[in-house]
Amino acid sequence: MNQEIPENWIKVKFKELAKEKSVRVDDPKESGHERYVGLEHLDSGELVVKRYGSTSDVTSTMKLFEKDDVLFARRNTYLRRVSVAPFDGVCSGDIIVLEPILKYLVKGFLPIFMQFEPFENKIIALSAGAFSKRIKWKQLAEEEIVIPSIEEQKKIVETIWNIQNNIDKNDNLIKITEKIKNTLLNKLIINGFDNTTYKVTDIGNIPTEWSLVKLGDFSNIMYGYTASATQKAIGPKLLRITDIQDGVVDWANVPYCHCTPDKFEKYRLEDGDIVFARTGATTGKSYLVKSPHEAVFASYLIKVRVNEEFIPEFVYNFFQSSIYWNQINSDISGSAQGGVNATKLSNLQIVMPPLNEQEKIVDILETFNSSTRQYLDNKTNLSSMHKKLINEFLSGNLKIPQEALQHVQ
Repeated sequence: MNQEIPENWIKVKFKELAKEKSVRVDDPKESGHERYVGLEHLDSGELVVKRYGSTSDVTSTMKLFEKDDVLFARRNTYLRRVSVAPFDGVCSGDIIVLEPILKYLVKGFLPIFMQFEPFENKIIALSAGAFSKRIKWKQLAEEEIVIPSIEEQKKIVETIWNIQNNIDKNDNLIKITEKIKNTLLNKLIINGFDNTTYKVTDIGNIPTEWSLVKLGDFSNIMYGYTASATQKAIGPKLLRITDIQDGVVDWANVPYCHCTPDKFEKYRLEDGDIVFARTGATTGKSYLVKSPHEAVFASYLIKVRVNEEFIPEFVYNFFQSSIYWNQINSDISGSAQGGVNATKLSNLQIVMPPLNEQEKIVDILETFNSSTRQYLDNKTNLSSMHKKLINEFLSGNLKIPQEALQHVQ
């Protein structure tokens, strides 16, 4: 990194900031540790390891790590994965375990520095390999870097970790809100509001005034359009399974396809349509279309358009319930990955409350959805600020007055 050194900053080699720990664990199940961290558990841009697996599920040789070690994914470095471990455990051999050396560093600074974009870019450039590029510890150790003074590091650490703490708070609020919503959803979907009499059905006791119907009797169900995707704006957008992430579609990044007017009319997505993944890892997951671009849906999706006896939002919420998933998971067919076809969706049993009760259920659940969206927006904004400030601080472009720290929440 060709970087002019600000006053009081120093140039060091990376091996002066951290040492590699490489304690071999031949049998993870007998290691005395329950938690296993693989490359799949390290998330880009996250300062803290938040996911892990069980040592009972791994058989190959691993490496030992301890709480407060920094775990750095040396394979596929373009994914920029480096996080602090908040617990002891074992990890993949493709993770470099780093113990910070606190001679030139304050605690908590190393993972911040390793998310500094010029340093990340240098690591990516040093990585080698035909298919899955890796970097070796020897290369990383000899890399010369520039770091701020101890006093400046303290200010940076306090600021960045305050932001991280707020990101974590929003994560927790999202989890709590979703848990409460899902519990309430499953109750409302089967019991509704203030009902006192019930009748026995195949899916349990439901209010007497409700009906249990087949989805296909009250909707139009069809497969998607077979076409090649392109980034050229030659026709409508082509919504694919991969474009639906965590129940959200970033329409700006959805590709286009060539589509004749009659095909566009046949496969066009409209407000209130619900699309399903019919194969792969996300089989059965659904997405409620809202204010779509001019778009059609791809062949690995199935579209459901409900009749006027249903409110689309109510049906979409039903598709998040345990009643729905019990039916889907017991009726998956097809390839090794499983699949759901239009016939099985058509035969899906769904409750049909009166429209006014559907509206009440939707309104209640929407208050939780609205809160979740707010927490997600907060998290996105904080994460963006987090990355921007790291780059500004470590480029020497931004100083933090000591008195400003008291305002960081």
